[in-house]
Amino acid sequence: MGLFNFTNTKKMNGKNIESPVTGFSNEQFEMPKKLFVEDSDPVENTPVNGATGSSADLESIYNFLQDDYESKGYDDALANPDDSYKTDNIMMYKKDLEILIQKVTTKYDDLLREMDFHISSRQRAGLIDIVEELKSKSQTVSEHRNKVEEIENDAKNDRGMCQRMILSYQRGFNRGLAAITQSKFLNY
Repeated sequence: MGLFNFTNTKKMNGKNIESPVTGFSNEQFEMPKKLFVEDSDPVENTPVNGATGSSADLESIYNFLQDDYESKGYDDALANPDDSYKTDNIMMYKKDLEILIQKVTTKYDDLLREMDFHISSRQRAGLIDIVEELKSKSQTVSEHRNKVEEIENDAKNDRGMCQRMILSYQRGFNRGLAAITQSKFLNY
């Protein structure tokens, strides 16, 4: 018998025997599984449009830009078919992208500063192999940082991948407007 097993019943010759401590058999009283077991997977950081809090990187920006904005636009048009609503939502998505880009830029800048410290420190210690490996990783981070800067410039000018996000949302919104019209008047 385990330490916390005193409330369990035991079977003897196929019959349940009540626990002497609680007086309940397992047929009379069962604890709901939901109290102790969570059915969903644990969530480390709540994602915001494909980006997680501490792991914001270039990949999270790509995930944000590749999200299904056409479906979002379609659903938004069905909810509120006003053009100003569409414009506001596009602006909101652009601001969300701007926030994500700032998070990623800050993360890469911090990482580059920390790597520079380690490079100079390990160089003084004479650890040539580690210094070369750190320089290689620093170059990779710098390239990612430059790509983020390029995406930021494109987003400010509604070009490149950001333009894809906007066009996709507008297409979905227009499809939603067409669906409203078709369901109300063309199928009459």
